[in-house]
Amino acid sequence: MKNKSFINKLFQNDKIVFAFSVLVAIVIWMMVVVGASTQSTRVIKGVKVTIDNSIPSQFDLSVFGESEFYVDVTVSGKKYLLSNLTEKDIVVNAVTNNVNSAGVHNLSLYSEAANGKNEFTVSSLSQKSVNVYFDTTKTVQLVIEPEIVTSGSPIVSDGFTSGDVNLSESTVTITGPSTEINKITRVVTRHVLESPLVSNMSAETEVIPLDENNRSDFQYLEMSTNKVVLTIPVFKVKTAEAIVTFKNAPDNYVVTPLKYSITPGSADFDILVDEYDQTEQVSVGTIDFRNLYPGNDSFVFDASEVAVSDKSITEFKVKVDLSDYSQESVKVSEDKVHVNNPNNLEYKISGLNKSVTVVGKKEVLSKITTDMINIEVDLSSVAITKGETVSLPAVVTVNDSSCWVCGSYMVEVTL
Repeated sequence: MKNKSFINKLFQNDKIVFAFSVLVAIVIWMMVVVGASTQSTRVIKGVKVTIDNSIPSQFDLSVFGESEFYVDVTVSGKKYLLSNLTEKDIVVNAVTNNVNSAGVHNLSLYSEAANGKNEFTVSSLSQKSVNVYFDTTKTVQLVIEPEIVTSGSPIVSDGFTSGDVNLSESTVTITGPSTEINKITRVVTRHVLESPLVSNMSAETEVIPLDENNRSDFQYLEMSTNKVVLTIPVFKVKTAEAIVTFKNAPDNYVVTPLKYSITPGSADFDILVDEYDQTEQVSVGTIDFRNLYPGNDSFVFDASEVAVSDKSITEFKVKVDLSDYSQESVKVSEDKVHVNNPNNLEYKISGLNKSVTVVGKKEVLSKITTDMINIEVDLSSVAITKGETVSLPAVVTVNDSSCWVCGSYMVEVTL
């Protein structure tokens, strides 16, 4: 009774009655608007097309070229619902059920609500289909062929010669649709010479795949490089002294090289123009001290291996002066071997119970002992399993810079 009396008192207050009436009116108005909202249409612009590749992928097909499409979608429904729609509320799908072969396919489009609810109806799309190219993927690696284009003039001026054209990269990897890749017959890079060269030339040039008709109208290709640096070395003839280079030389013979003679002692060489002024000698070959001993002191080097411009010269004969040198055999054993073993392998060394040959002057050789011989074997990059035996090269040196060890040596390593 008290609650009823309280409510009666509230409704006797004109202000409260007025506020309550307004609130009831707003609620009734909203119910009427929502329940009886008029139908309307709206265009949602820029809805992205989804291309489902699940069926084409069963045939190893992928999309090449244009793969992003956008359409405008016209929807209809209650006005209050349409006012809040965005492109995220709509899905446009391309039908790929029939894509089972390479080529351009015309894919039909259909659209629906993104949330699966039927709160609005799709009336139309700005386009009913899209053209999409499908193909299998193929990758090839091809040699890049340099091409020098001239207007009938020679590559170099009179008195100069050009060497082989060098490229910063000799091959290119190309990936793309198999249909396009199979058309490629070769890959070139071209440089147009405006005038004959008198100096070395370098230029960045485009990498161009070509078909059998020398056309390059390919589509959808991806190349590991699109440009390379093309270099043309330019030479000028100069008469220079012929020399040889020594490697693995003991310290004493780096400072004071062994004497030798060369026939011919000089020749006309093609010298790079950048090095022309400072070049007085040209090395025609390399002699390894490990191959040098009194019984092996003569060497012949093919002239075609060096830039000899006089083609009548076919070889260079070298005689090293070892008239004051002798050789001695020094006995060594496995316990003298020093092993580089960063992986801490358990191993056994065998096969070195023999002599090594040391070359030098007699008075020096008489003082060489077994303790002066160093033998090194490297296990850092050896692939070997337990119980397996492998033969490895041994680096043998002597602790006297006035003599050297000749020959090659192997040891056997067993885990």
